[in-house]
Amino acid sequence: DLHPMLVQNPRAERIQVPLPCPATILSSLNLLAMEAPVALKTLMENADLSAALLAGTTLSALRRIARRSEHGKTAIETRDLAELKKAMVERECQGLIEFIPPKRTLNDLHGMEAVKQWVREDLALWRRGAIEAMPMGYLICGPVGTGKTYFANCLAGEAGVPVVKIANFRDRWVGSTEANLERIFRLLQGLGRCVVFIDEADQVLGKRDSGASDGGLSGRVYAMIAKEMSEPSNRGKILWLLASSRPDLIEVDLKRPGRIDVKIPLLPAADSAEAYGLIRALCRQRDIDLPAEQPETTMPALLTPGAAEAIAVKIARQVLTREISPADALTETLYDYQAPVSEEIMRFQIGLAVREATELRFVPDVFRE
Repeated sequence: DLHPMLVQNPRAERIQVPLPCPATILSSLNLLAMEAPVALKTLMENADLSAALLAGTTLSALRRIARRSEHGKTAIETRDLAELKKAMVERECQGLIEFIPPKRTLNDLHGMEAVKQWVREDLALWRRGAIEAMPMGYLICGPVGTGKTYFANCLAGEAGVPVVKIANFRDRWVGSTEANLERIFRLLQGLGRCVVFIDEADQVLGKRDSGASDGGLSGRVYAMIAKEMSEPSNRGKILWLLASSRPDLIEVDLKRPGRIDVKIPLLPAADSAEAYGLIRALCRQRDIDLPAEQPETTMPALLTPGAAEAIAVKIARQVLTREISPADALTETLYDYQAPVSEEIMRFQIGLAVREATELRFVPDVFRE
């Protein structure tokens, strides 16, 4: 961002200016309290906690919010800090990241008890500060429609720390992509403990050898992300969460232990009973009660949560428009049901996910062959 004469000067040293730590934010709050006493009255009652909750924001953004609230004679409440921090950080980063709202928990995931137990144990270790037993990252893999993004949304409500999603950081200007990545990494360090979610990781993370088609940009992106993911000081601070339906396209170095320690497969329903239970649970969310006992209607094979939700929406539509029973709506919906993804592709992606799994307990018996 500076003039090339300065950047390329052999006497110029490159330094990193970190985001303010909680101690710096606390000092700033003490100063701001003198010019914005009404706005910061509640926050100053427990200033240490307020400073910790505001980690990751800039002092200028904090000053702007305090002055605006003081002008309106409204006090900033502690319960408002999470939303304020989210708005300030996203504005400062110019859309490079977004916070995933903690609206769901792992209880909203159907089945996958072994996976949920493992993740909850890791989060419990994190809360206790036992970071030496924490993984550096997770890889969530499975066929399309198995709920990889939904898993990240559920983790956001379970983790108790910010879960951020890296948006499109690539730019057409030379050097802008790398500068955007550096800005993202600086923010992640300033947030303290956080989970970083990268969807479609096989496309986002770049390649070690990208050729000359993009001027080597993909290779530079790969190198920067690989270095950040393997930084030992990030263990217990930044937890990486990658998601992909094609984990075979992610560079092997990025999936190795020390960067990604736990690989979790998300798979379709293992049998007809699980498929019916999934459809029934999704219908219940729409106030449609299917019978507890599974009807004789044949359930679709390899049913994913995404496909099951489409079935639940169609059942709800028929119940509301034609006023028929939920059981009859289910029968009619499944009569002419056609899977959105071919069985050949599904089985190929299931095989990829099963081979990546770090624990066989994550894989139902029917998929272990």
